[in-house]
Amino acid sequence: MLRKYFHISFIVIVLILCSVIVNAKENSVTCLPCEDVQHAADLAAIEKKLLIFSNNSLESLDEKERDWYETFQKGGLLFDGWQEISDDVVARVPEREKVKTKVSMLALGLKIGCEWSKENDVRKISTDMLKDWGKVIQKTVNKSPHEISVVISSIEHEVDRLLF
Repeated sequence: MLRKYFHISFIVIVLILCSVIVNAKENSVTCLPCEDVQHAADLAAIEKKLLIFSNNSLESLDEKERDWYETFQKGGLLFDGWQEISDDVVARVPEREKVKTKVSMLALGLKIGCEWSKENDVRKISTDMLKDWGKVIQKTVNKSPHEISVVISSIEHEVDRLLF
């Protein structure tokens, strides 16, 4: 039940982030239509807020799981981490899709990473799944970067099916 609540809350937060830009210097809030979020100048502020809200799910991980989560995000000697993969994907998509893609990749990486970081006999996302999804993402950004949102959405639906 707690997971379902977190999932719904996370979606609401992402939608809010897609429609509200806070200007800390002027202490003002600007509401944008969702399609205009692609023109938001401060992607770093959106990313920072998304990561702050994501800390709730990270707090549920024990120390060992947090270490594995960090490995998932940063990568290792023989594999790229989610952050590097996300940066590559965002760099290759059309300009009008960059913000949406960045937020989608952050949200997906949080879900996948938190689940994958659990003990092998408990987790619902395996390393083989990560490899398969990585291949699909890489193939799409290499051949059809304008279609990456469809791939991200497909992976997200598969992850949700596994987790909920």
